[in-house]
Amino acid sequence: MSTTLRFPRGLDADHFLNAYWQRNPLLLRQALSAFEGPLSPEELAGLACDPEVESRLVLERDGAYPWEVRHGPFEEEDFAAFPETHWTLLVQDVDKLVPEVAALLSAFRFIPDWRVDDIMVSYAADGGSVGPHVDEYDVFLVQTWGRRRWLIASEPASDQAFIPDLDLRILQRFDPTEEYLLEPGDVLYLPPGVPHWGVAEGPCMTWSVGFRAATWRELASSWCDFAGEQRLPAGRFRDRDLTPVDDSGEIRAEVFDSVLQVLEDSLRGASGQLFRDWFGRFVTEPKEHLQVFPTDAPLDPVAFRAELERRGVLERHGFSRMAFCRGEDGQDLLFANGEAYPLRSDQTGFLSLLTRERHLHFADLAQWLDRPDCLDLLCRLYNDGHYELAS
Repeated sequence: MSTTLRFPRGLDADHFLNAYWQRNPLLLRQALSAFEGPLSPEELAGLACDPEVESRLVLERDGAYPWEVRHGPFEEEDFAAFPETHWTLLVQDVDKLVPEVAALLSAFRFIPDWRVDDIMVSYAADGGSVGPHVDEYDVFLVQTWGRRRWLIASEPASDQAFIPDLDLRILQRFDPTEEYLLEPGDVLYLPPGVPHWGVAEGPCMTWSVGFRAATWRELASSWCDFAGEQRLPAGRFRDRDLTPVDDSGEIRAEVFDSVLQVLEDSLRGASGQLFRDWFGRFVTEPKEHLQVFPTDAPLDPVAFRAELERRGVLERHGFSRMAFCRGEDGQDLLFANGEAYPLRSDQTGFLSLLTRERHLHFADLAQWLDRPDCLDLLCRLYNDGHYELAS
């Protein structure tokens, strides 16, 4: 099922990315008016009881410790003990757990898939909130049921502006300059770093489509590790040119120079293909608890094709993250959960199909499965756990 994001009159995806993306908040009234959230509060609570699911409960109280965070999994009787107002249940990665929820992502495919992190679904009792805060990533807040009032501040928050000794990063001072009441179908886009506070007006559900944003330090650390593994000389540091020293406590200038040269040469000489190989792996790396595992009954390519033809449909695992890049020297790369799979560049259309569609029909695959390397790749992905044959 495809869902379309309806922009206000005079605005399209290109204009939005140029004027608002990572720059300014934007309210999109009834942008998803046709979308009906296929998840009830009771079903969300059921997910929060699963020990494999990341969930939190935020209780708002009076007193010196106003926000309390409890982490799941929860028990059914826990929910019966909650107060009638001022609490919020948040469940992460619901798109990976409920395919009907993942359908919402089609509305945002003018943004590359590899930028998407997850859909977090929250249920709030009347007055429920997680306090005034900032996020360090882009988010579309989709109101799917009930109403929530959002307060937004135009001044960015400083790193020291949070209430100390709380489980949440709640702003000490919050001076809102804009206020919006969202109803089902409304969408509020917030770029990184914008202070905001959403408060439920009656019970409500909000879906947060969040986007990944690694820190520059995380990127640098990962790239240096990867390039170092590929390009640094084997073995350990050596100083065969060592000469007697006058002061045994000194690190001499030539030591700095020799070590720095080796390290810089390993990065400076890295090819563009090596960098693409690393970056694709990095951005498709899943969260630790969202790994796929090899199938218990691997198939060879011939048996796999026959079984796929018999079953008709191949379904991508909810935890599988995929992207591809056009490479050099006649070779493209498919990335899946931090691994790279090479394929000849004259078959880029196959990689586009794999990354674009989560349900692959045999009729759409047949032309590609006649090519042995495409069949081998799809069979490898199946054996590695990225796909399941329809039952």
